[in-house]
Amino acid sequence: MNSTDEHVLRQRLHAGLDRLAASQAPVGAVLRRGTAARTRRWVAAAAGLAAAGGVIALVVALPGTGRPAASRAAARPGQAGLGPATATPARPAAAPRPAGQVFAAGLAAGVRWRLAVRNMAGPGVGCLPAITLNGGDGDLLAAAPQISGAMTGLALLAPPRGRPGGGYAAVRVRAAVTSIAADLADGTRLTAAAATVRACGRSLRLAGFAYPASGVDRITAYSGTQQVAQASPPASAVSGAGGPAGSMPRPVPGVWQNMWSTGGRALSGRLASGRVGAVGWRISVLLGAGGECFTGSASGPGVAGGITPAGGPVATGGTVCVAIQAPPATAAVQRLRIAPDITGYTALVSPRASYLVARLSGGGTMRLSPVRVAGRSYAALATPAGRTVTSLTLYDGAGQALGTVVPRPAPVAR
Repeated sequence: MNSTDEHVLRQRLHAGLDRLAASQAPVGAVLRRGTAARTRRWVAAAAGLAAAGGVIALVVALPGTGRPAASRAAARPGQAGLGPATATPARPAAAPRPAGQVFAAGLAAGVRWRLAVRNMAGPGVGCLPAITLNGGDGDLLAAAPQISGAMTGLALLAPPRGRPGGGYAAVRVRAAVTSIAADLADGTRLTAAAATVRACGRSLRLAGFAYPASGVDRITAYSGTQQVAQASPPASAVSGAGGPAGSMPRPVPGVWQNMWSTGGRALSGRLASGRVGAVGWRISVLLGAGGECFTGSASGPGVAGGITPAGGPVATGGTVCVAIQAPPATAAVQRLRIAPDITGYTALVSPRASYLVARLSGGGTMRLSPVRVAGRSYAALATPAGRTVTSLTLYDGAGQALGTVVPRPAPVAR
């Protein structure tokens, strides 16, 4: 074959290949299949939650995060604590635990909310049922209703100070109650169905709603169409403004106001104790209607300004209360003043933590063992003047680091 024949054959071959249309890569189909698979997983998860609680579970993506609202736990700094701490996970965190059984949900001022009952103790170590808002801000539930009538409990979470908007209400009712209605101060009426949920082996019937900043005038319970109970909450409890001297104090952010009872029974325990020089100190925790309160006390010669005339010790101390939150992935740290020269540190820690190592300014470390109170894990220590905790690292039983928390510096006195 000469070169002319080869040239003619090559042209015919290229012409034949050019007539064959090349198919495009199936990128769109692959993406659609991936989206469909994720959607099926979300739907399956929502269906499982709805089946477990007997209510409708809403799965809502948070703007800009791609995470469902169910995975968010509200976190608020303590009134006199450290505020948010910086947590550095040592490895990817485990998937969040289910946030409880939802009995009310909706949209208020453009923000998704849900009220649920969940266990605020560590998994497998106890059961501490509480009403929660978006997985946090827990209000402990009493074992049994403490008053008679169709409505047996009313808890109100007023708007935080300085933040516009309304609050939330959770009403505990008898089995015969099917719905409640809330007459608002602005003249409108809200209605909410009652739902049955299970917590710690018992059934609870609850209804809930969000209300605007104008407040709630009256709440009415119905059995079908028949009115069976009616109540009016104090204005100071729903407005967040507080009342005059001697009345209800201004609500604490994240802490529910229980109108007809004190909520669940108070649970307390000692977290740590020791000595700084001649002064003895101790730190304890109290879980109750006031939230999660940490108290430090000290006693000894020279504490609180001198020795008593009888020559005995003088006691002093401080308390910081925060909203009851679910156990964190690492630790939630608070600082409190025990004595002029002694600072206390407390931490609600992950139930996975077997021990913690506190690093101190100026060098040195302290190893802490968690203490369980009401199924929750805590750690606490005290430092003398001039020494601060610079970080807390949590370790599991195998000695693997779960994460490190860096407390914020103490506020500068002005």
